[in-house]
Amino acid sequence: MIPITRALNAEHLMFNAVFDEVERLLPRLNRLMEVKRLARLVEGLLRTHAKAEDDLLMLAQSHGSGDKGRYARCHHQHHEIDSQLTRVHSAASLTRARKLLRDALAASRKHFQHEERKVFPLLERGVKPEELTRLGTAWFLHRHAPPRWAL
Repeated sequence: MIPITRALNAEHLMFNAVFDEVERLLPRLNRLMEVKRLARLVEGLLRTHAKAEDDLLMLAQSHGSGDKGRYARCHHQHHEIDSQLTRVHSAASLTRARKLLRDALAASRKHFQHEERKVFPLLERGVKPEELTRLGTAWFLHRHAPPRWAL
């Protein structure tokens, strides 16, 4: 199994590939509802990811490790991205919805870079490697194991 930070980083790569596809499709969409559906898809993908990251940050803080300000910034960015995606649903025009979704994707990409360069290295210095691997295993099983499957 891999440390949770590597698992989350791998998800960032997958999200960026999905974002590339969303951005490729976005100019061809002719209906507001289509853009809103894409926003809901992105929102759903990011929700569980952000929850895992927030839980990890709370664990690091409870161990007294790392930079609490950086962790708070990360949590705040999760809320900001969620808010941007929520605004897509209230957009009255196709043009506005496209712009809001593009902005949310760009903010997500910037946030991923911040986590990979600053936050994850802090976590890796502050939390024992075996704890990060245990969390990575739990993360993997939660997402990929069949229901009621156990080790």
